[in-house]
Amino acid sequence: MALTECANGHLYDTDMYQTCPYCNGGSNMINFGAGDSGIGKTVGSINPAGNSGIGKTVGAPSMMPSASSEVGATVAPAGYRGKKEEENEGDDTGKTVAMIKKSTNIDPVVGWLACIAGVEKGRDYRIYGKNNTIGRSDKNDIVIKGDTTISRENHARIGFDPKHNNFHLIPGESTNVLYVNDDPIYVPTVLNDRDIIELGESKFIFVPLCNDKFNWQDQKDEKTGE
Repeated sequence: MALTECANGHLYDTDMYQTCPYCNGGSNMINFGAGDSGIGKTVGSINPAGNSGIGKTVGAPSMMPSASSEVGATVAPAGYRGKKEEENEGDDTGKTVAMIKKSTNIDPVVGWLACIAGVEKGRDYRIYGKNNTIGRSDKNDIVIKGDTTISRENHARIGFDPKHNNFHLIPGESTNVLYVNDDPIYVPTVLNDRDIIELGESKFIFVPLCNDKFNWQDQKDEKTGE
């Protein structure tokens, strides 16, 4: 150690400082050690109020990651799928599959409605092998636009029973009464070929495809035999 007194009377070690660190606020401090990591190096950190900081040894920096850098967090490789994702692949979680679709691997039409009176006169609507909702909104399975006497959603339903190959008209949430062949309907009612259904100010004729003469479950693919 080589102590030197500066012009202002401060004693400092010239082996560690080129000029008086007290007069220069530590700006000329010389750091010894490897690189910029600061691990294990001796620095001339000083406390202008005294000499307790001179020659202070700095240990290894904290290995705890900061909240922003997230150093040390484990990141999955690109394209990695966890076990749960693999188990649920193709599961369509939350989506209910119609029985006829599951048994035939297709979603076939099982009948039709044809509008014979009302704003959509002349238009036809497909009925599928499930409970088909009827209303003005696009959220319904059978969408009838323009007739404001029909509820936006779930005015009624037409349900198909694949086990018995029959159809039912089921009242929904509408305040307007349903009619089949001019008879008011308040409970699920069996539909027969060419029945006239009245919804609001519109009338429809019911035409089934599936009946005692035909059903999709009995049909086999000519190529696969299934």
